[in-house]
Amino acid sequence: MLDFFEGASPVFWFAAIFGSVFFLLRVALLIFGGFGADADAGSHDAGSGADAHDGAASDAAFKLLSLNSITGFIAMFGWAGLAAYIQYTLPFVASLGIATAAGAVVMVLSALLFYLAMKLKSPGEVFALADAVGATAEVYMEIPSGGTGRARFSVNGVKREADAVCDGAALIASFQRVVITRVVDSRTVAVALLGTEKSA
Repeated sequence: MLDFFEGASPVFWFAAIFGSVFFLLRVALLIFGGFGADADAGSHDAGSGADAHDGAASDAAFKLLSLNSITGFIAMFGWAGLAAYIQYTLPFVASLGIATAAGAVVMVLSALLFYLAMKLKSPGEVFALADAVGATAEVYMEIPSGGTGRARFSVNGVKREADAVCDGAALIASFQRVVITRVVDSRTVAVALLGTEKSA
């Protein structure tokens, strides 16, 4: 085994091992919510509108795709270089050229794969609390005057909940229909009874 390592260029071994491990970690993070966590953090930015949120999500996706595609390039560069250098006993320069070409192909395919995966995301997953302003909601936990309750509403066909305060002085009982008038903070909206929001 030692002879096997000594017969190959350390450059190829480093690229193959580092690239493979890091690429698998990135895929695991994507599957188990690493990217989703970033997206959710952006979704709780109360000051951002739908356009700003979409721009932030696009930036995050671009960085993710770039990192994954570069990591894929490094991994394939290493393994293709090792195959050419060890198995086919090609000169180092020729092995380097093959490794670079193979890595470039994988880089493009990786970028395309993750781009298509992001395109499959449901629009309901991209949400900013500001998107709910103007939506009709139902109070399911009483909102006392000067206090906080809970309201349930739907945005892009997805049911959501948020803390709610009265946009006025009156108490709003449970199961009342209200309209969301504004965003208070990253977790809270202000609501008013339907028909009273203009004077609230």
